Amino acid sequence: MKRGLNILHFCLYLIAKKIHFLFNKINPALLLYRIPAVKRRMKTKYGIDNTKEYLDDFWTNQKNGLSLHYIGGWLVGLIFIMLISLTIILMKNSDLILPKYLFIAFGIIAYLICYFAVFKNDTYLKYFKEFNTWSITKKRLSVLISIGFILFVISLFFSSLLWF
Repeated sequence: MKRGLNILHFCLYLIAKKIHFLFNKINPALLLYRIPAVKRRMKTKYGIDNTKEYLDDFWTNQKNGLSLHYIGGWLVGLIFIMLISLTIILMKNSDLILPKYLFIAFGIIAYLICYFAVFKNDTYLKYFKEFNTWSITKKRLSVLISIGFILFVISLFFSSLLWF
């Protein structure tokens, strides 16, 4: 389970990284950094020579990039949705309505699962180092399997609502 969650986390990171680079191609705000006065100001005031490289590192850094926070939230959210869906399916014959505290408890459980399997002591960095050595074919296959898993969790959630 720990390895599977780390593979899913790595694949979510690859997807977020690819989306970031695709968005940079059409991002009109990056054109501002090509203005000579803005370049000079960034270099003198902040010490940034290449703004594009700085922004890429800010978003995609594997140690503390901003996209890691987003994909961490996605990972916790996927586990949370899966727990809720399975609970609804298992309680389909019961007329019991799920109380609010159950949602809070599942949120905490989902976070703790992700914390101990992925985030604690930056465990994901060890796995990222291993997964970066994969071939491009294996990375693409893992990303496709991860997308399939995400679609499975979403369909499980909606089908559990239909069964309820």
